[in-house]
Amino acid sequence: MKTISFNILMPAILILLLSSCASQSRVYVSERHPAAVAAPPPPPFAGAIWIGPEYRWHRGQYVYVAPHYARPRHGYTWTPGYWKQQHHGRKVWVKGQWRR
Repeated sequence: MKTISFNILMPAILILLLSSCASQSRVYVSERHPAAVAAPPPPPFAGAIWIGPEYRWHRGQYVYVAPHYARPRHGYTWTPGYWKQQHHGRKVWVKGQWRR
């Protein structure tokens, strides 16, 4: 059986660690993107949860994610995303998430 060399294994582990850290980083903007102002349509099924406007970082800018209905998750509550004020007038989008 062949063994994996330390010189191959360590760089691979380092790349995995750095890529997971990069996905957790915050992206700052100097102005807030406007959210669509509209009343949600009637729910498509009983118990539907309205997931309001969201943003995701894509290729150097925030991309608007349209609001939609989702199925509720047992034991969880939806917490909507929001713009958080940072220092020097910058804002960062804190994405919505399901919380216990």
